[in-house]
Amino acid sequence: MLDPRRSGSPPFDRALVELAKRARVLPALHPRNAADERAGLAAELEAGRMPVPRWEPLERRDVRGLVSALDRIRHALERELPTELVALYAARLDELELDVALLDALGDPRRVRPIAARRFGTGREVIDGRALEAHARALLAHTPSSEDPPTIEARGLAAMMERASRAVGLAVTVRVDPRLSAGAAAGDHTIFVQERRFGPIEARRLVAHEVLGHAVAGARGAREPLAIFEVGSAGSFADQEGLAIVLEEHASALDGARLRVLAARVLATDLMHDGASFGDAARALVERAGLSSRVAITTAERAYRGGGVARDAGYLAGWLRVRGALARGEATIDELRAGRLGLAALPALRWAYAHGRASRHPSIDLDGVLREAGCPEGTAPAPTLP
Repeated sequence: MLDPRRSGSPPFDRALVELAKRARVLPALHPRNAADERAGLAAELEAGRMPVPRWEPLERRDVRGLVSALDRIRHALERELPTELVALYAARLDELELDVALLDALGDPRRVRPIAARRFGTGREVIDGRALEAHARALLAHTPSSEDPPTIEARGLAAMMERASRAVGLAVTVRVDPRLSAGAAAGDHTIFVQERRFGPIEARRLVAHEVLGHAVAGARGAREPLAIFEVGSAGSFADQEGLAIVLEEHASALDGARLRVLAARVLATDLMHDGASFGDAARALVERAGLSSRVAITTAERAYRGGGVARDAGYLAGWLRVRGALARGEATIDELRAGRLGLAALPALRWAYAHGRASRHPSIDLDGVLREAGCPEGTAPAPTLP
């Protein structure tokens, strides 16, 4: 049955949505024993021993059907799309091709790591005239850490997220998941929360990031007639993370500890790609970035899981890019939250607005929603970039 939202859209759009769902890399990266390993590895690191992960093998996928679907959609682009949208879709298909290659290579570091570097970037990317790793080093050198004692249970944070979702008209389920390496993560209709305690600033930050960033953009994209708004444009992974971090900043919840973790993720990514072992990388994150053993292990896990599917350089890169584009008037929060869009997609979005192919959405009162959700007050000072 044809999705009524997609009436008047290219016939392959429904196939593109299905392909993007089947080609998702992140759900395939979590070994069943991740939570147990995480606790043991942190204890090893805290005791001064070399932590060596013993993750259960990941399930490999048969990707032949995905490759065929990619080929069929690619062949239909120029025939079925307006000229103004062809490059937008083609660039996203190039990314999906890399995602499929990653799924096929999971668990094999020699195959995974070069693909991950192409797909998600490294500290060598140049932003505002200097390498991302130089931005990261400067943040670590000049940004003091901050205290945020963990006093909020996971289910308390989940309740805040549910209230914030209702406040912006989203039907979202929030689930506590002990396997999660992130504090929280948003899916299509579900937000997952790690099973641990959270500090008040962290809780406020995660509601702004996951609900008012990812969940809103995902829900709006899913309602648009063009599937590219739902599956994401090329570059949307990093730029959507950047947008969500900008919302953390606007919520006065982007504190020193968070900035140091964002910088440390670039360090972990580069250590992995340069051949450091998991244990050496975790030690470096403690010694050079000042992370706690628990956070160092989680950060290293995110770089090394799946054989080295390190996506995390994109967080700092996306924040710097989006923050700069907003300051220069090249983008707005409402545009970037119209769907899962990257900065490079905004000219196509404006074309879609002008031709009735995309909907404009009202702005969201961030502080008002966070108040209605019962979030703690934001007390983090505005960050200063060195």
